[in-house]
Amino acid sequence: MIPKSRLSKHRSLLTPFRRNWARRLSGRILECGGGIGDYLPYLKGDVTVLDLNLHVLTLLDHPKKIVATCEAMPFADNTFDCIWACAVIQYVHLDTFLREASRVTRPGGRVLVLVPNGKSPWDVFKRWLGMDTWQSQEGIVRQYTVDDLRRYGTVEGEIRFLPLEHLFRRLPRLGHTLMLHMKVAK
Repeated sequence: MIPKSRLSKHRSLLTPFRRNWARRLSGRILECGGGIGDYLPYLKGDVTVLDLNLHVLTLLDHPKKIVATCEAMPFADNTFDCIWACAVIQYVHLDTFLREASRVTRPGGRVLVLVPNGKSPWDVFKRWLGMDTWQSQEGIVRQYTVDDLRRYGTVEGEIRFLPLEHLFRRLPRLGHTLMLHMKVAK
């Protein structure tokens, strides 16, 4: 079990932007890196939670959970209608994940990926103030940018602390985090 003092490390920041996107998903959903299930109340449908950390999944009271990596998913082709991957892709290789996500998602299905903005102007400011940023975390494989993600689909930015944040989503380069929307075509 994870000590309560370390549990917050495995929690997700449930911003309105993220909750609203999670609520839009339905059908057979795979939550990659689902951890302790912070998004489960917002995901509508038949949800399977995949996480690499067995100890975190033991905290999750959910019937469909599996220990595996999102780079080699133990599912048949076309198993899911959509995939939700929040703050996990920076720990794996994007091309490998998206190839595997496309394989297990039905044609016309969606893959939504939330990832830290590798060129966030806000992170520069936070580093200047001596605050932690995504780059300070261990295990990061790569920070992705808007240009990296646009090759795969549309991208929105999330700026968590600004009033009227929704007006800035069309300017993803300003976002703390980026949301990739990819439609699966086979």
